[in-house]
Amino acid sequence: MFDKWLQPETVQQPSGALEYQLLADAGQIADDELVDRLGREMVRNYLPPGELALVFDDLGVPEVAGYLRDNVLPKRLAVRHGDFGEVVAAGLYRQTWRWCVPVLKLRYKQTPAQAVQGTDVLAFRFREDPPVIAVPEVKTRARRDLRVIAEAHESLEKVLGRLDESIRFLMVRCHERGQTFLSRRLAALLTPPARRRVERHMVFVHDAKSWKPDIVDRLDALVTVRTRLTVVKVDALQDFVARVYDAAEAAPGSTTRSDNGGSGTAGMA
Repeated sequence: MFDKWLQPETVQQPSGALEYQLLADAGQIADDELVDRLGREMVRNYLPPGELALVFDDLGVPEVAGYLRDNVLPKRLAVRHGDFGEVVAAGLYRQTWRWCVPVLKLRYKQTPAQAVQGTDVLAFRFREDPPVIAVPEVKTRARRDLRVIAEAHESLEKVLGRLDESIRFLMVRCHERGQTFLSRRLAALLTPPARRRVERHMVFVHDAKSWKPDIVDRLDALVTVRTRLTVVKVDALQDFVARVYDAAEAAPGSTTRSDNGGSGTAGMA
């Protein structure tokens, strides 16, 4: 879905350490279908299939929608926007760029409004030597806000400083799910002398109308280490996110129950 939805536009590269790509709706998926599919993707990110199947077996479809609305999906606008950005970023890494994303982090929220600590997304290329870790900082904005530049830069520095904690979190989750191969691969990135290469990434999900490329130039002036910035432009972002969450509430009755757990291990490169 993500590679059909979002396609790169031609941009001028910054002159410094920032590498930049701009993604926008390619028009290959009808609007209503896109919203419906993203609604299903939201549910998949919040709930492992076992939990959804358990609730679905005990309740009817309307009651499942109520369960999602009351216990899983956030109500606050800012939280919804942040979670939506994380889902888009994880989908790009898994489905479009073919990285291994071992864990969908939103499944580990204890309450809908709570943020899960650590990196927004961690993605891996295990087959490279040494293995590569992509550490993206994800920011979602429905209106122009220059504060996002410093916030993204500072947040990325913080998560890089605590990267081992995030890797350990993934390792334990994979071990709990019986994914021995992945848990051992992740453990090898922690055990001294760990061999790994870390890439700094940022993903900005932004309202298309309010996006201005001067943010790229300002960010380029700030970063001193090679960083990859991906900007995803979405038309009428605030309304779009609201429609996606409405679709998520309606999705459980037809959401697939054959999902393998959502580890997103495609592209085990």
